[in-house]
Amino acid sequence: SLIKYLPVLPCFYCSILRNQEHFNLSSALAQIRDIIAAVDLTVSKYEKYQELQEVLARLENKSSAKLKNGKVFRKQDLHSKHRDLQHKGLVYWKTATGRLKGVHTLALLLTDVLVFLQEKDQRFVFAAVDQKAPVIPLQKLIVREVANEERGMFLISASSVGPEMYEVHTTSRDERNAWMRHIRQAVERFVRGERGEEIPREAETRAAALGQRVSGQGETAGKPHHADSMCLSPVSRLWVSCLSSLHAT
Repeated sequence: SLIKYLPVLPCFYCSILRNQEHFNLSSALAQIRDIIAAVDLTVSKYEKYQELQEVLARLENKSSAKLKNGKVFRKQDLHSKHRDLQHKGLVYWKTATGRLKGVHTLALLLTDVLVFLQEKDQRFVFAAVDQKAPVIPLQKLIVREVANEERGMFLISASSVGPEMYEVHTTSRDERNAWMRHIRQAVERFVRGERGEEIPREAETRAAALGQRVSGQGETAGKPHHADSMCLSPVSRLWVSCLSSLHAT
């Protein structure tokens, strides 16, 4: 008779429920990690926005740069909501004569361009070196190491109006490698956007969605359904007691 197995059913059901609860908790923990990572990304994005605003506040209003295609790039072009700061830092721009252009060459890696600025009288202006454009589009931008120079890199702009090459140096090999990595990642993101490929959603959107999912799971994880308790016979009171104690813990 199956009746003799009824006393063990509560423990069997509890075991199943514990496994389900473990799965829910593991899933919630993974999603919490995603939320933390998403929040970190959001904070980083805000900090970069603040850094860019500080630079723009010191950029001369009348300063401008002539691009290789003949267009003029002005300060207000850097205020575009479609341009976010990806990375920034001081670099040395090597001239055609082999000299490294001073300490105050500030490089700004944005969503679609790489910009070089110089400090002048505690203000910033667009850099002017060898009559080369201080604004480099990321489209068709190639970055390469300089042979036998661990701190140097070549920036090769293969635009439709003609190629242009820049030699830029940093203070260390690690800094050079970091710049090369950031530039390549920015170029890849820009190219993907131009092709219309799907780009990962913004961190704050992911955080909100994940937060709702975790909240929903937290409310339902480990709770016995009311329909289940209605179907229990008096013989299964131990079952209900087991479930209640499990949920209480």
